[in-house]
Amino acid sequence: MMFGKPSNEPKPETEFPSLAAEPEPAPVPVPKPVERIDTIIGEGTRILGTLHCKTLLRVDGVIEGDVISDSKVVVSEKGLIKGNISAENFTLGGELTGNAKVRGKAEILSTGKLYGDILTKTLIMDESAVFDGKCSMTKAVEELKKDTLPDLPGMKDLMETKIPEI
Repeated sequence: MMFGKPSNEPKPETEFPSLAAEPEPAPVPVPKPVERIDTIIGEGTRILGTLHCKTLLRVDGVIEGDVISDSKVVVSEKGLIKGNISAENFTLGGELTGNAKVRGKAEILSTGKLYGDILTKTLIMDESAVFDGKCSMTKAVEELKKDTLPDLPGMKDLMETKIPEI
């Protein structure tokens, strides 16, 4: 009723809260922990000689010599290593001219170029990556040792030979 006159408009229905269960909120993705880079060889930096590193190493510059790491080595798109690498894990986005011994995972990105041999447990290689060398998978080498070896002179000794550190 408006100003004492009856209204022809229908009365609004009273709204009741919905009894349907509200949808669960989508789970928030947990971000990957950021790896702490303790040593950076910056762009424009050139190192001659052997580099020993216990923590994560990122190479944006040039190393002419061997790299020995107890952790991960990351060579960026601008990075260049002319020497051998021994590391726990290895990511190559730049260039390595030398051999790599990787105890865990080795990854060659689409911009990566490896000119040398690699010994690793796991190898991941992007489609456009360049690899000119030989790859030996440590798990496969271990499996070969377990299998029956042919009776060729020296074959058993060859398979039991430890692979030298690079």
